[in-house]
This record gives sequence, C-alpha cells and structure tokens, in this order.
Amino acid sequence: MKKMLPESKVEAIRNEGFLNRAVEAYRFFYPTVSNVSNFKALNDLGITENHDFIIQLTTPDLNVLTQNSDTPYCLGTGNTENGPVVIELPQGAIVGVADDINFKFITNMGLTGDEQGKGAKYLYLPPNYDGDIPDGYIVRKPSSYRFLICLRAMVHQASDYEKAFELLKKVKFYPLEEKDNNSTSIFHDFSHRKAISTPYYVEGKFDYWEVIKWALDNDETDPEYYQMYGLLKAIGLAPNKEFNPDPDKKALLIEAAEKADKMMFVNSFNTDDPAAIVWPGKNWEWAVYGENNDFYEKTYLNLPVRERWFYQATLETHMMFMHKVGFGSVYMLGVKDREGSYLDGGKSYTLKVPTPVPTSIFWSVTVYEMDTRSEIVTEQFMPALNSIKDTFEVDADGNTTLYFGPNPPEDESLPWIQTVPDANWFTYFRIYGPTEPAFDNSWQLDDFEEVK
Repeated sequence: MKKMLPESKVEAIRNEGFLNRAVEAYRFFYPTVSNVSNFKALNDLGITENHDFIIQLTTPDLNVLTQNSDTPYCLGTGNTENGPVVIELPQGAIVGVADDINFKFITNMGLTGDEQGKGAKYLYLPPNYDGDIPDGYIVRKPSSYRFLICLRAMVHQASDYEKAFELLKKVKFYPLEEKDNNSTSIFHDFSHRKAISTPYYVEGKFDYWEVIKWALDNDETDPEYYQMYGLLKAIGLAPNKEFNPDPDKKALLIEAAEKADKMMFVNSFNTDDPAAIVWPGKNWEWAVYGENNDFYEKTYLNLPVRERWFYQATLETHMMFMHKVGFGSVYMLGVKDREGSYLDGGKSYTLKVPTPVPTSIFWSVTVYEMDTRSEIVTEQFMPALNSIKDTFEVDADGNTTLYFGPNPPEDESLPWIQTVPDANWFTYFRIYGPTEPAFDNSWQLDDFEEVK
C-alpha cells in the first residue's frame, strides 16, 4: 500500500523528477542550442541575415563542430519574419542544405536539390504563410522563421579552389520584395581569420538554458516537438514567460546540464551499440547509422544516434549519409586504436589506407579535438589530409600509410598530422561519391596502430 511520504522525502523526490526532466530536455534540444549558437555567431561577426555570407576554406582558427578543410564553405542565415526570402543559385557544382532553427532538414540545393545543379531560385516562406506565391521558384516552408544555409562548391583537384570560390560568390540572397533590385550579396572571407561558432562554451552551464529561452522567445515553436516543449515547461521554460528560477531550481538546472553533457559525451565517443561498427572485428564506427543511415527510423526517432551526431557535428540532410553508390558521402568515426584504447595525442600512430579508396570524387581524413570537436590546433596547423591536394605513396601491398603523432615521423615521406599531448582526439574518414567497395566490405580501413 502506498502512503504519502514525509515532506522532506517528498521534496527530494520532486527535485529528482525536476532533474530528470531537465536532463532529457538538455539532450533533446541540443541541436536547437547548436544552431542558435550559429545564428548568434554569424550576427556577431557582422553577417547580415537574408543578404550576407561567410565564405571560407576552414582552418583550425575557426572553432566550429567538425567542419573540414576539404572544400570551401558558404554560410548564411535566413529570417522570414518580415516576409519570404529568396536564395538564387547559379548553375554549377554546388551542394547545399537549409536547416531550420532546430537543425531540422528543410531542403537540399544545387547538385542534390530539385534542380540538380542547373541553377534555381529557392523561395522560403514564413510559417503559417497564406499570401501569394509567385511562379518560377522552388518553394519551401520551414517550421521556423530562422534557417541556416550551408553551401559548398565541389573540388576535384587543387587547381579548382579558386574557381570554387568564384562560383559560390555568384549566389544571391535577398527578401522576395527586393527581387527587382538586382542586388548582390556580400561575401566575408574568413579563410584566414579567427571565429567561434559552437555550443561548446555553454555546454554544462546555466547559459545553455538561456539559449533555449532565446529560441522560444524569438521564433516559432515546432508542432512536432509538442511533447518536448512540455519538458521545458515543467522546468520553467516557456515562450515569452519569465525565466528566473530560484537558487534551488537554478542549482538543479546546472546539475542537470553537467550530467546531460557527460551523458552526451559518452554516447558520442563510447557507444555500446553494435550497430555503430562499420566492419566486424575493427574499431571504426559510422558517424550516423540506422535503417536509412540516419536517425529517422520507421516507427521512432533514434535519440541516441541523433544526440551522437549533433554533439559531434552540424547539419541535417539524408544526402550526407545516403549509402548509395555515387551519391552523398560516407563518414567513418575513428576514436580508438587496434587495441581498443582511445587515441592519445601524446602517442604516435600509423593508419594504413588500402588503395584505391572507393571514391568517384575524393577522400579525406581530418583530426579533431575531442574536447571542442573542432579541428585540432597545433603548430603544424594542418588537421587534414585529402586526395585533392596531397599525394600519397603506395607500398607493395597496395596501401598508403598515414602518420599521426605529436612529432614528425622518422620517415619523412609519410604524410603526417600533428596531435597534442595530454589530450584525446578523433578523426572522420570521409569518402565523397562512394563506389561499390565502400559498401560491400571488399574495401576496409585498418585500425590505428600505435607506434611503440
């Protein structure tokens, strides 16, 4: 028989329930916090929404979740609060995606969009828009006013980089009401500048909840998140309502943030899900995995995989992970060596890459700090190797050997990425335009092997 507990125990149970709801809310709304961090960063850097872009070839000076230095990025923010917005893409080898404030997929653009690289005008409408829709546009209706645009120009060889930048600079971004003004967008080149655009600096802190509050107050709520907004309301967060928790509740929210961040870190880099393993008997993992190689299963949202991806990276589009010959890309996560030990920046490793790598475009390997999940910062200032700009020797067995460690290898011919002592690191091995051997197990990466 259940009986009411003493008041002291009742309060403890209430606090435990509050803490549990806060932990789950933290984990679920991480993508929202991540994207709002992007909006705020771009605004602070002087990037005017609906008009300007950052354009860059990423370096370690740009602190952002797992971007890479392979091909140029073009990033901008849209806002339809004052009406529809247009993004005009030229014909050419551009791939792009738009995601809403919660990092939910809106549309692909360019080669992977409806126009398939032939050039198009995309019209983004506000939520609940019931006005006229002109002809001649590919129309999209996000669930939020704000959205992030990420475009990349494809590169096959080092001589293509300049052309890639010029192609991206032909993109136009403007409110629909200015369609007859023939205005051009402004491109701010951050290839050689420092910038921060990451949720890292609010993780595990009370500030994290204030970012969620900003999103609630400054944009539309998503009907698909109806139940999850209930979690936020239960811990004091609701649109346009005062958020000023008392000292006890604030302490619980900080505790929840600390616990949730540790859970997400472990889930990202120490999963116990066998489905994450790429090849049985090896330690390479899929960055994202599931029925459709993403986190949208037929009957449920795969929360651990969703959390894993967004804690490591940004953007949502099925084209990034489509396991189909010639399409999209393959992302493999390397976090452990052959013995199952975490990659240690104070140790040296080799990685044998069988050739030819199954790609119709290019392949790359990029090293990231496990702490920030950003490109590793070293004196070498070169966190990546790729088949666009680097040449690789092939041994008699058909392998290319790569070297990772705090100091250069004795064999100076080995391609080397420098690491940082007293810190763990991880890598993404990316294959763009994968061919059949990338999927039928006839091609397999070796595990990292410590050099002793």
